[in-house]
Amino acid sequence: MPGGGFFSIDSLRGVWVVVVDGDPPRRRALTEILTYCGALVTPIASADAALDVMRQIKPDALVVVVPDAESLRFIREVRGLKPEDGGVVPAIAVAPGDDDDLARSRGFQAFVRMPVDPWELCRLVSNLMAVQ
Repeated sequence: MPGGGFFSIDSLRGVWVVVVDGDPPRRRALTEILTYCGALVTPIASADAALDVMRQIKPDALVVVVPDAESLRFIREVRGLKPEDGGVVPAIAVAPGDDDDLARSRGFQAFVRMPVDPWELCRLVSNLMAVQ
């Protein structure tokens, strides 16, 4: 796991990230970005499928594209889980616009604007791992 900050393409080695996005090309791109930086990535197409995965595994971080209410329902349900079941997993919202405060008020720890800057996304995940 990273020791703090983003230093190299290996900065996310050993970090397990679940990417939730209903758009296949964007989900693939986010997965490739995080994999390039060393993360283990589980890409998931829907919030319901992501909840099923969250019941089975405990990822280190979530990256959730939030263009719709389904994604917001998902993060509310995740936050409703017990801590030992993943309810406190750090989560990054990916969305158009500039809504960092709104994302944080809905249960995300960080926000990245579309189109995603690959290094910014990797730095955010790394920084979230450093504060745990």
